[in-house]
Amino acid sequence: FMKKRLNDWVYEWLETYKKVMVKPSTYDSYLQYATHITCNKSLKKLSNSDIQKLINNMVVDGLKLSTIKHMLTLVRQSLKKARSLGLVKNLSMLEDLELPKKQPKKITPLLPDELNLIIKNSYRTFYGDFYKALIYTGCRVGELIALRWSDVDFFNGVLHIEHTDYLGDLQSVKTAHGCRQIPLYGELLSILSRKRYNAKTSDRVFTNTLGRPIVYRTLLDNWHWFCSSIGIYEPLGFHVLRHTFAHTALRSGIPIKVVSAWLGHSDVKITLNIYDSVDHTDFIKATKQLEQSFA
Repeated sequence: FMKKRLNDWVYEWLETYKKVMVKPSTYDSYLQYATHITCNKSLKKLSNSDIQKLINNMVVDGLKLSTIKHMLTLVRQSLKKARSLGLVKNLSMLEDLELPKKQPKKITPLLPDELNLIIKNSYRTFYGDFYKALIYTGCRVGELIALRWSDVDFFNGVLHIEHTDYLGDLQSVKTAHGCRQIPLYGELLSILSRKRYNAKTSDRVFTNTLGRPIVYRTLLDNWHWFCSSIGIYEPLGFHVLRHTFAHTALRSGIPIKVVSAWLGHSDVKITLNIYDSVDHTDFIKATKQLEQSFA
């Protein structure tokens, strides 16, 4: 064997053993994480400190713990393959690595005023109905872009979430829990009934101005323009709408198990950890309840 270096080997392993086995979107994310594997030591000379340096560099660059773990998974899996091919003797370089402590995830839901601004002004943009549907369903953007008329069951009043969009192609949602039914209700039902009445030939529920599948990048540009045009200047990602949905649902007394299933989470712990943060209004509510109790 030629001297194989870690950074080259990871790409070779991805190309040879992973590319045809996973979805294109998954493969692209692997390539993204592989960019952090900058160690050019030969596989035979790899030590624990070489792998630790990769972790340390990512910490210094301010990268999230989840990104570091994804990078490490690639290193580990590629080295396991290297061992079975006789390119390394053992995997001792992967033992006793130090990882940074997990920082609690902080996404702040939209304030009621901001939410009203978005809903009230949605008529100003072609994608206004799409933004409102994100708010009312709690769906991920890719899931809503992928929604087809065959997924909308007006008779039983449910949406079937079974696909996500990746660069214009439909892919199955990642997990069995991600495959779910969402109730059609209120304003969401009105939006979809109106769209159905005006639907062109596309099988997608939401399209771009040309009636073709929505391109994520175009949508994000429009979203940023729309937010600043209505006076929300802090740059917001789409995930804030899913977050706001979850926050609102939990605050309105919907049981956590129902909210979790609605969002397509495999475990209520995920829902609690990410979305059930205590905010100022919770304290005000609690104070009023305490006042009544102590009165």
